[in-house]
Amino acid sequence: MSKKILMATGNYWTSPYHVGSHQIAKLFVKDGWEVLFISDPISPFHFLMKNKRGEVLNRYAIYKNRIDSGYKNLNTYVPMALFTPNEKPLFNMGVVANYWHKFTMPNIIKYVKQAGFGKVDLLWFDSFVQHFWIDEIEYKKSILRVADRNDAFKKVNLHLKKLEKKLMNKVNRIIYTATTLEAYLCEYKSKLNYVPNGVEIEHFLNSNREIPEDLNKIPKPIAIYVGAISEWFGVDFLHKVVRNCRNISFVLIGKEDVDISKLREEPNIFILGPRKYNEIPRYLHNSDIGIIPFNVKHPIVKSINPLKLYEYMACGLPVVTTKWEELEVINSPAYLARDSDDFVNGLRSALQEKNKNKYIQFAKHNTWKESYRKINTIWLNSG
Repeated sequence: MSKKILMATGNYWTSPYHVGSHQIAKLFVKDGWEVLFISDPISPFHFLMKNKRGEVLNRYAIYKNRIDSGYKNLNTYVPMALFTPNEKPLFNMGVVANYWHKFTMPNIIKYVKQAGFGKVDLLWFDSFVQHFWIDEIEYKKSILRVADRNDAFKKVNLHLKKLEKKLMNKVNRIIYTATTLEAYLCEYKSKLNYVPNGVEIEHFLNSNREIPEDLNKIPKPIAIYVGAISEWFGVDFLHKVVRNCRNISFVLIGKEDVDISKLREEPNIFILGPRKYNEIPRYLHNSDIGIIPFNVKHPIVKSINPLKLYEYMACGLPVVTTKWEELEVINSPAYLARDSDDFVNGLRSALQEKNKNKYIQFAKHNTWKESYRKINTIWLNSG
């Protein structure tokens, strides 16, 4: 009989951002597990958010079981709740954070038990919004994966912070992705295991390399950013860089959650919006530099082990990034810039780079398969 894992995740399965839990879920399936991948909930109020209509419709389609995961033993679901916890008034109350799951349609606990996951071998969390599973289903072992300094996100209110602490106390093991998260997790030292992020190397290295039509119209050379354009994105920083590199086209791929109107005004910036995970390699293989222009003063950035760094390098791209502590620990071939002038120098150096192999080799030594091997050892040996 195959082993079962319930994965409580922040991101939904068809999200354009394929993060750690997506990759790990696929590897569990390939290893013979049955997986139920449950993302954080939506509510009727989500349909009022015009700027997120596409995302909400995708999540609603998963809720209605209209989307197949593409993997035989991987089922995915998005709960529908009357209200969901966030930072907005009324929704930031403790009663919402603690009990939203009791107001789901259909009842999420009954749904999971009817799906055959009321008793699992492993209960996996990367979302403490779904804290309640630890008390509601039977499991042999439990793991919480921490990939960010969660208390620094604007959407994480006081009540959610308390629930994260509660979950940390209850799980068997805690996996963390950046060494700089150790201080954040120090009171749980006996439970900790360091498992950094990686890359699905075959997806990027052996992909279709045909140039996308919208990228083909953009002048070379191209410096590309793929990922969330959110509170930690250095809008002002990148604006300075762009104005000093008129010979370079800057392409941004990702969902906008902050005001980037000043970037739109620049003639050498091209904002393409989100793209599906399967489409990303084509954009990377037809660019010249991968960039990570994060605002290093934002508290979240210090603890980021950036997925995009590995994905850029898997496509042979030199990487120029702002400098923070975790990147020094990773010790990749990326150019770490101290300020905007240094970032510009890094871009100029990257354009002269001829040795793509060193970037590809770095990516090959930092794969999700290696991360999964460590996770498998952790769950087998955890108490």
